[in-house]
Amino acid sequence: MDNLYYQRKINDVINKCPIEAGIEILVYNLLDENIDINQYSLVDINRIWKNQDIRLSSETGIPDIAVLSPDFEFKKEDTGEVYGFVEVKAAGISLGTTEQILGQMKKVAHFIYTNGIVWQYYFKQELKWEKNIGTSNLPYSIGKTMIDKNKFDDLNQAMQKIKWKKKE
Repeated sequence: MDNLYYQRKINDVINKCPIEAGIEILVYNLLDENIDINQYSLVDINRIWKNQDIRLSSETGIPDIAVLSPDFEFKKEDTGEVYGFVEVKAAGISLGTTEQILGQMKKVAHFIYTNGIVWQYYFKQELKWEKNIGTSNLPYSIGKTMIDKNKFDDLNQAMQKIKWKKKE
């Protein structure tokens, strides 16, 4: 996916139906392009019930997306691993550190938090990088949100460098 396609799609969500689910689909697709499908499975988990599989829930709820080992099996807690979580907010929502985010982050080594424009990556609850791929400090306005090509490419490269299996 290139920056212009991403820009078109995020503007569709912002201008036509500004809800979190629209951003989540876009985030999922971008992440899916940036992980090795032979080593990792990317799964949308936000609709599962709490405590269905203890590995996928935290004390503060269920994240939106999980990065799992390929051998992961739902409700078989001795099969597979959870490498990381992704929490998605609607465009226009600031990425504040909330109780929900802190609780989800504690559960895994790797955590991505995004609203589709600003992306934060945490390793072991420590912010490692933040990328704002918009072209201004106010990228959320109704109208035309612009995605900077260089910043978008930098985000893709940063995501590709994440070693999801690394826990220590």
